[in-house]
Amino acid sequence: MKIFKQVFHDITNINKKNIKLTIHKSAHRRKLLRWLYEVTRDFKYEQSTFGIAVYILDTYTQKYGFELNNYQLLGITSLFIAAKMEESKLKGINDYVQVTDCYVKEEEILLMERHIINIHSFDIVTPHFYLKSWHLEKMSKKLSLAEKRELLFSTFAYFLEMSTCKKSMYSIFLDGIKEAENILAGHQIPKDLQFYINNNRITRHIKSRLVINK
Repeated sequence: MKIFKQVFHDITNINKKNIKLTIHKSAHRRKLLRWLYEVTRDFKYEQSTFGIAVYILDTYTQKYGFELNNYQLLGITSLFIAAKMEESKLKGINDYVQVTDCYVKEEEILLMERHIINIHSFDIVTPHFYLKSWHLEKMSKKLSLAEKRELLFSTFAYFLEMSTCKKSMYSIFLDGIKEAENILAGHQIPKDLQFYINNNRITRHIKSRLVINK
């Protein structure tokens, strides 16, 4: 299985080593999250798994920072851990290796997993956990419940990307609800949000059914 994404190519091919950065101030975080979102889609994982992976990644890097040459390893390991917590059908570890074009090795993922687990409290909350069925039922009838659910998950992913790691997950949840309601009311879809909508297996088909106010 080979799902290596060009969007992340400039990070995996870095030349500088041991560059300490703060992720939420770095353009690399945006590239990593979008790459992880595509991997989540291609693995047919739940959107909540992506949210948990971002939470693990951000809480770790906010406290410890990161080394740029280990950035992809940290991201894919966060998804590896999140899937174990959320998914009933898991990809094999070799799939995680292949998705990095073999840049990351199996033993590196396992070592990083142990390292993250040893230092992480795993008191995890993501925007997805606040979503209840009545939120979907009260929204516009233009879309099915499943479509509205995935639209909200796309807006959550968008606001997770925009977050500076200081915003609460509940605030991101509220922002996602408001943005989804704006879209259903005919407002323009922000360019960066279009990435998440277009790379969701369900929401990529709904834009033609929305009336966009110019």
